[in-house]
Amino acid sequence: MAAIGGALVGLLVMFVVGMLLAALILKLSVRMVEGFSPGYGRSLLVVVVAGIIGFVVNMVVTTAMGIGGAAMPAMDGSEAAAAAAAAMMGALAGAMAISLLASLFITAACVNWLIKHPDGRAIGYGRSLLVSLLYLVIAVVLGIVLGVVLSVVIGLGAAGMAASMG
Repeated sequence: MAAIGGALVGLLVMFVVGMLLAALILKLSVRMVEGFSPGYGRSLLVVVVAGIIGFVVNMVVTTAMGIGGAAMPAMDGSEAAAAAAAAMMGALAGAMAISLLASLFITAACVNWLIKHPDGRAIGYGRSLLVSLLYLVIAVVLGIVLGVVLSVVIGLGAAGMAASMG
């Protein structure tokens, strides 16, 4: 039970750190596109609001596509099971593509709605879409880099443990 509690605390810490990092990435994106840097609190608000709206949209999309909470079919070696698994993976890929596009437009709407120029005028949806696209690209690249680094570190640690055991 303690391990489950520790895992949940670890997930909560990763979620909070991820949100804080996402707000920094959004500040950088606005700075690069618009030439000014919004406040950190405002950037964090955009990330949180866009995340909540995106979560709801993602739930609706996966439910509408019939894959929300669905389990993979049993792989008994038959062609029907293989076809069902392929169909499920195709539906998942489609839902992820729709969710990614929805995330782009939702983030752009939140940037346009919540971040204003220092003189008070709105950024405009077109420029907000450019900010959102840059934000998404930076976040994906950073995620890939962190994933590769963590894979190498964990892999080296596991190899070191295996070598020390014998």
